Amino acid sequence: MKDNNMNKIRNTLVGVIAITMASFSSAYSFEGFSIGAAYSSLDFDTNGKEVSEGVLGSGPKTTTSKKTGSGDLGSIFAEYTFAQGSTIGVDYISGSTEIGKGTRTETGTTAGTVTVAAEIADPITFYVEPTYMMNEKFGVYVKGGATQLTVTPKEKSDTGAVVNSTYKSQDVWGIVTGVGAKYYMGNFFVKAEYTETDFGAYQHTSTAGNKNTIQADIDTEETRLAIGYNF
Repeated sequence: MKDNNMNKIRNTLVGVIAITMASFSSAYSFEGFSIGAAYSSLDFDTNGKEVSEGVLGSGPKTTTSKKTGSGDLGSIFAEYTFAQGSTIGVDYISGSTEIGKGTRTETGTTAGTVTVAAEIADPITFYVEPTYMMNEKFGVYVKGGATQLTVTPKEKSDTGAVVNSTYKSQDVWGIVTGVGAKYYMGNFFVKAEYTETDFGAYQHTSTAGNKNTIQADIDTEETRLAIGYNF
């Protein structure tokens, strides 16, 4: 798995570098710093597994789930555009959302239903956009980068007889790849893009409750519209 991730990162970087070199022959664009805001429509694909050790010698129990969901998010960004049109930048989303919600049933003395979900918070993305300008106003680009977000799994039971596990927050990184187009209007510009992000796995063993172990793997697809102003 580690080798596959390293190959994916290496291939992404090679592609970004190649397109960057090729794009330096494109038409002139404005250059400088820009700020802006974006609206994103995201689709989540979450694969989760929890191994319950039990408290009364009942033995381990594994619960798996695959959940999909969607959400709408707003973000702010700052970036620098080079004279030939390529861009580097950072994008930040403030706030959190719940994903991968599922339930499991406990039997025996600790009978009850437990709801498990993951909260993701404050994604920040560092990106590059090697760009080919068709003319002075319109360009197309590929996008590559990395996103960091905070994952916090949570358990909640419907009865006090069930002992919940407690999981710590972890920062998880993901590799971003995508394509887009942008159009300049004086100092203003608009961008439309599609990206996919493949995050690394979250894993943690609780030190409280049933001392369960949880694993989660998150992938996202994002369609995004942005407007910015170049200084």
